[in-house]
Amino acid sequence: MHTDEYEISIGREVTLCRKMVKQLRSSLGKQGAECGMSADEILRLLDEQGEPPAKFLQLRAQYLELRHWEKLLREYEEALRSLKTI
Repeated sequence: MHTDEYEISIGREVTLCRKMVKQLRSSLGKQGAECGMSADEILRLLDEQGEPPAKFLQLRAQYLELRHWEKLLREYEEALRSLKTI
């Protein structure tokens, strides 16, 4: 059963996820700038390495959190799209 309440609730979750993704990307970008790297370079480095150097451990934690929020965002956006097609 589809109601507007579902759309509203999932819409709120999408908004929260987008906010968290934006904040985490910004934080990674700022920390990367301190290391002389862009956020994309840091993400690529962390994707490629199994265990990052010690100076990147905090970045790794933020990276994993970012990946978690990105996954949630994709799931909520898909759920919202499916509600709109009903």
